[in-house]
Amino acid sequence: MSELRPDDPLARFLLYRRLKNFSSGATTSLLPAFASIFGLLWTFWNGVPQIAIAIWAAIQAAQLCFFVWLDRQIDFDDATVPEMETQWRRILILQAIGSTIWFVVFPYLAPYAEGLEIAVLGIIGTAILCGTLLVHRNAPQAALFHTLTMAPSLAVAAVMIGGWGAWPSLILIASFAVALIGETRTQERYFVGAARAEIERRENNATVRMLLNDYEEQSSDWLWTVGPRGNMRDVTERLGAALSTDPDHLEGMPFLDLFVAGEERDALATRLLERSPFRDLIVRLRVKGDVRYWRISARPRDDGRMSGVARDVTAGRLIEERVAFMAHYDNLTGLANRYLFNERLRSLAGEQASRGSNIALFYLDLDDFKAINDTRGHLVGDRMLREVGTRLEQEVRSEDLVARLGGDEFAVLIETRAGDGLLIERAHRFLSVVRAPYEIEGHSYRVSTSVGVARCTDGDCDAEELMRRADLALYAAKEKGRDNLALFEPALDRIARERRETEIDLREALTRGQMRMHYQAIVDLDTGETTGLEALLRWYHPQRGIIPPGDFLTIAEETGMITSLGEWVIRQTLSDAAALPGNFRIAINLSPTQVKNPNLVATVAQAIHATNIAPERVELEITEHVLMDQGAAGHVTLLRLRELGIRIALDDFGTGYSSLGYLRRFPFDRIKIDRTFVTDVASDLGSQAIVSTITRLADALGMDTTAEGIEDQRQLDLLRKLGVQEAQGFLIGRPVPPEEIVIRERPAAGNEAQVETETGEEFLEYRNKRQAIARRRGGSAVE
Repeated sequence: MSELRPDDPLARFLLYRRLKNFSSGATTSLLPAFASIFGLLWTFWNGVPQIAIAIWAAIQAAQLCFFVWLDRQIDFDDATVPEMETQWRRILILQAIGSTIWFVVFPYLAPYAEGLEIAVLGIIGTAILCGTLLVHRNAPQAALFHTLTMAPSLAVAAVMIGGWGAWPSLILIASFAVALIGETRTQERYFVGAARAEIERRENNATVRMLLNDYEEQSSDWLWTVGPRGNMRDVTERLGAALSTDPDHLEGMPFLDLFVAGEERDALATRLLERSPFRDLIVRLRVKGDVRYWRISARPRDDGRMSGVARDVTAGRLIEERVAFMAHYDNLTGLANRYLFNERLRSLAGEQASRGSNIALFYLDLDDFKAINDTRGHLVGDRMLREVGTRLEQEVRSEDLVARLGGDEFAVLIETRAGDGLLIERAHRFLSVVRAPYEIEGHSYRVSTSVGVARCTDGDCDAEELMRRADLALYAAKEKGRDNLALFEPALDRIARERRETEIDLREALTRGQMRMHYQAIVDLDTGETTGLEALLRWYHPQRGIIPPGDFLTIAEETGMITSLGEWVIRQTLSDAAALPGNFRIAINLSPTQVKNPNLVATVAQAIHATNIAPERVELEITEHVLMDQGAAGHVTLLRLRELGIRIALDDFGTGYSSLGYLRRFPFDRIKIDRTFVTDVASDLGSQAIVSTITRLADALGMDTTAEGIEDQRQLDLLRKLGVQEAQGFLIGRPVPPEEIVIRERPAAGNEAQVETETGEEFLEYRNKRQAIARRRGGSAVE
């Protein structure tokens, strides 16, 4: 064991705990140890050389007695670090000697064992091997030595008794040894974790004390005296003033009547009755209705009386109570804080592992609470958080724990054997009470929450694992949308691992050349000709094949990788477009994070300059969420991009709440009608009305329209008649890499090159029909 620094509180505390626990465990094991020695003596006394076994028993008994003597040579509470280190080394050496003594006896007795003697030898050997969990549970070095000593000893004894036919016993001994070593390591982790938590708790209390910075005793001492029967005698003026009572009225009054009933007064009564001296006993009393705390000390006198001093320590006691509260409870809501929650969780997890009980954890996170703070102010937000805490407490039992973990996160910890159905019902109740309106300063507010539910059953997980499960369930609930819940299931664990693996691989994808651009054709519904290409990112993963952006762009957004990825997409797309003939438009999608990036305009400008592509050919697509998230800053960025000559399109139009407002606020060049309105347009009159309204609105504002998600020829004809100018979708062409883009000459257009992607028969038929109509009418094919 390495030398400990005396100023290291954790190291000293660990050593102190090890010594105390080892002393307790070893003392408890003395009776079984002596019983084992006696059992071997009794069983083998007539079957082996008696002198040898007697000597062995005497040595082992002497070793145990020496340990008892050694254990009483030090007071751990007053010992210095060097003294405790010395004691610890002695104990480890002594235990190694004891393990070695046991190691010798089993192979020695094995040749003599027959019948019942074999059973006794096996039982005692197993007990001594497994005794490490009792004796060495906080001494991993001693436990490892004992296990690695006793396991071979028992294995040799088994072979000597049964030959190699005893191989099942060898496997059993080996499995016991592995399990004991594993359990020793587990106990050591819990032991160190508990010690570290205790040190952190003490440091937390000290820190809060320092922050409060007002603990200072100012009170003076008062003399007091009681007679043999406990009545006050010789009451001084200062004592009377402290009690706000005339001294004459106090004279002869029972001293105990001053104090509030409770354990403190009972302890004082015992001291007075026994006439035993005492120091710094804290008692509680009331002075004119106010609760006060006194610290009193006293000693008996020769005349039968007891005299002492009292000091008002109310200020210090209230600060101590406040410190304890602040260290364990949330100052805003009065709920348990994260520290107390973790302590309770670890305690329940440890208890349920031993008792086989079940615990369930509900992890709550308010939905979009930041918006309330930002728009209504922190005072309203704080009152809402307090109300949420109150509502949750009203839904649980007194023995359950409701905690605020920080910000807008809450947790409810309960001990229950209820099934998943009842837990889901409880989670729905939490959703309901949080969803109910909040009346604050005459205004009504609403907020929802997401709930992740996880449980431990009969010790199948520890505190950290339960918290991890609840976190995964909460993430799954948020993926469903607001005001939802999710119960942890193993599939969530698999999804989380896959997500983590994707994130790790994604960090290297660009440098390894795994990212490639695909392009989907955008066609003119009037002529069927390709007018543009939309750039779509694809990840060529070496094991998983081609991964679509929906499977990794969210991770890129959350981890910040979208910035470098988006810059690469802009540069690569313009480079690919410049290498192709024709004057087609190239569309690139922007994420909210990209628009927030102050380098976006410079990145686009540099890419245009490097490829020498005409700016008016570049069209950047954004969703309304970009403007919602970025506000004025996003508006300014888009205007600067327009100044470069770039076109801006509003993607997924109609799916948000504020699309019309953003059309009024920003002069978009194009509206892309979302596929949700296109899918049923051939059969749904409502979808047709919406599309028609959008096209008329765009025409009035001078904006072009493009329909997304075309998969049916009937959609093409109807959309064209409804006024939509362009379309894209799988019917027209699937996204393809640049090398698969087809270059087609158009003689009618002066041999101008035309780019297009591979199309199906249905769209070719549509295009040929439109071109035939155009030829018959001498130009436009509009019907």
